[in-house]
Amino acid sequence: MKLYCLLIFCLIALKVSAQEIKASWISPTTETKTTPNSWYCYRKDFDLKDIPESIVAKIATDTKYWLWINGKLVVYEGGLKRGPNPQDTYYDEVDIAAHLKKGKNCIAVLVWFWGGKGFSHNNSGQSALLFDCAKGNIYLNSDSTWKAVRYNAYTFSTLPKPNFRLSEPNISYNAQQEIQDWQSLLFNDFKWATAIELGKVPMQPWNQLVKRYIPLFKFSQLRNYSKKRWQGDTLICTLPYNGQFSPWLEVTAKAGEKIFISSDTYFLGAYPGDTLHTLCTEYTTKKGKQQYESLLWLSGHEIRYVIPKGVKVNSVQYRETGYASKLAGSFHCSDTLLNTLWQKAQRTLYVNMRDNYMDCPDRERAQWAGDAASEMAQAFYALDRNSDQLSKKLFLDLINWQRKDSVIYNPVPETDWKLELPTHSLMPLSELWRYYMFTKDTATVALVYPALKKYLAKWTIQASGQLVYRPGGWDWGDWGDNKDFVLIQHGWYLLATQTAAKSAALLNIPDDEKLFTKHIALLKQFLNSSDCWNGKVYRYKDYKDSTDDRANALMLMAGVADSTKYASLTEMFTKQLHASPWMEKLVLESLIKMNKPEMALTRMKLRYKEMIQSPLTTLWEIWEHNEGEVHGNSGYNHGWAGGPLVLLSQYYAGITPDGEKRNAWIIKPMPAGLQKIAIKVPVTEGILQLYFQQDVHQLTMKIGIPAGVTARIAVPKYGYKLNQLKHNGKPVNKIASLRFMKEDEQYYWFDSAAGEYNFEAKF
Repeated sequence: MKLYCLLIFCLIALKVSAQEIKASWISPTTETKTTPNSWYCYRKDFDLKDIPESIVAKIATDTKYWLWINGKLVVYEGGLKRGPNPQDTYYDEVDIAAHLKKGKNCIAVLVWFWGGKGFSHNNSGQSALLFDCAKGNIYLNSDSTWKAVRYNAYTFSTLPKPNFRLSEPNISYNAQQEIQDWQSLLFNDFKWATAIELGKVPMQPWNQLVKRYIPLFKFSQLRNYSKKRWQGDTLICTLPYNGQFSPWLEVTAKAGEKIFISSDTYFLGAYPGDTLHTLCTEYTTKKGKQQYESLLWLSGHEIRYVIPKGVKVNSVQYRETGYASKLAGSFHCSDTLLNTLWQKAQRTLYVNMRDNYMDCPDRERAQWAGDAASEMAQAFYALDRNSDQLSKKLFLDLINWQRKDSVIYNPVPETDWKLELPTHSLMPLSELWRYYMFTKDTATVALVYPALKKYLAKWTIQASGQLVYRPGGWDWGDWGDNKDFVLIQHGWYLLATQTAAKSAALLNIPDDEKLFTKHIALLKQFLNSSDCWNGKVYRYKDYKDSTDDRANALMLMAGVADSTKYASLTEMFTKQLHASPWMEKLVLESLIKMNKPEMALTRMKLRYKEMIQSPLTTLWEIWEHNEGEVHGNSGYNHGWAGGPLVLLSQYYAGITPDGEKRNAWIIKPMPAGLQKIAIKVPVTEGILQLYFQQDVHQLTMKIGIPAGVTARIAVPKYGYKLNQLKHNGKPVNKIASLRFMKEDEQYYWFDSAAGEYNFEAKF
């Protein structure tokens, strides 16, 4: 009953009651099928005698909108890719009070209707706007008092279409059809038609409204490029790093000239003549001096403007946009290669966040759940806690799009591609427990658990403990060769089942916990049988290729392999290198688990050598990338490659959540030959900090624990006695905020309150 009530409360909280929405859906037209890639302008003029301290607007549309109040840009790319489930639509909440003034005011909204299919967007088929904002005597709700017009400056693009995975269309803008300063307070919209009221919430095709789970995107002012150069008719502008950018230009031209704008990731074809394009903008000039900003964000290291002869370029700039989270975490150590790797992983992570975690920002922008779960793990160390909302959205998306036959598929949102990809469904479900450990969000675990349980029940466990193999709609184990599919599926299924057992215990469902515990034992029994373990390595009996390092890593991470197998598995990991950058994290973590952290660092630097040395600021999908050549169906900005960021933070710096306690952390550095380690981890209460230095005869360990947080600190032993360990020159047993707990072979353990600690020992 407790779980049931919690679930009902959570589900109610997600949807806005229809009674709360008084505004109407409005449009310039009554057409129920909107032309794809259409743009619409909406305006509302009004007078105010007094300014409220707060007045919140609920704004919904398919697909994106930009909001100006009194000519000032307030929301850049509002709205989310649709939708929270196969039927409903997101809405935003925006407090507009700070942008209002006494006297005449104006609200202006530009709506972009994509109208296309692709991964991660559910097209409603019809464009409209809902703006619900009323308080006291202030009534700004969308209705027939608003003005609306189709914006014909945005025209159909004849450029090569983006590849089918992308939901976004290209932009084609003709400045000769521009409505000058239509967002301005002084603009006269007398000739505009009044908006047509289509109906109230809930109505098809938008149905119920669900508040977006994540904050509004952030956006910068216009910035200058790092450098510029001409290559023929192309102005190539270098960005400071790979990110999400909107290009801007000012030119002087005659009317009708066409300027083409793209990034260096525009063409991803595997060979000349291939049509795997990403996104671009075509701008048609009007006569004279003019400015234009493309509202389609691009990613990459360069923005490229193809300028016709006779067009004078006065200025080019860019605006950076992105998920509303700061790169608040950091890691530095005595190995500069590892520092570079961590920082590139952080940058790669951030460029792969927006409406959802995505596999890449150019080819797909799709929430493949295995990629997303890897990025979530990185976000806990690399970004501020705003990122947790995107992690929660990952799990809510998976369960709200679960098929009626209980299959959890991805990417979602997606209505055409509904193929089950077991690897990418089991892996994020196994990571639900990591999400809980870092957030202590029991409510989300309660929401996800029934879907997890139903999905695990799709498999049949035989008496031997072997699963009846499920290929799903796409039998994919990992990129690369030598995949031991049976072991890979068993490993992910076992990890997901372990998460289900822990979730059942957390939610106090003992019968389920008992059932999952039984399944875990059966699975381990099979995986340690002669069908899977040949005395040296794990290989399924029917598998014929080279031993799969990734499959063996799963056996270690799932607790199948015990310490008697460590020696032979360690030897295997020195010879087999098949895992992609996604599953390489498991191999490296397995070496750490087997107490071979130095070997893990050696393999990490070997595998990532080319990425570390590359001038690119982000990590790649696969191990190879030939600079200056087309890179096929791959990319150089793939978030799943950032596993080392987690390993360096979690194990080598040693920062992990402390069990099920809230606001409690373990700080246990494992230097593994690194003389210095410094890390900042963003937690809800502030920044958790560690500085570790080991010299020939001295240990220094400085720790900062923010208010409201406790920690269990493990200080490495290097042959010195406990009474030789000092805190600011005083014996540690004299410090009231420190309580000595125990010692083991490698560490002295203390419980600590919030504060700053400076441990020193000479030996």
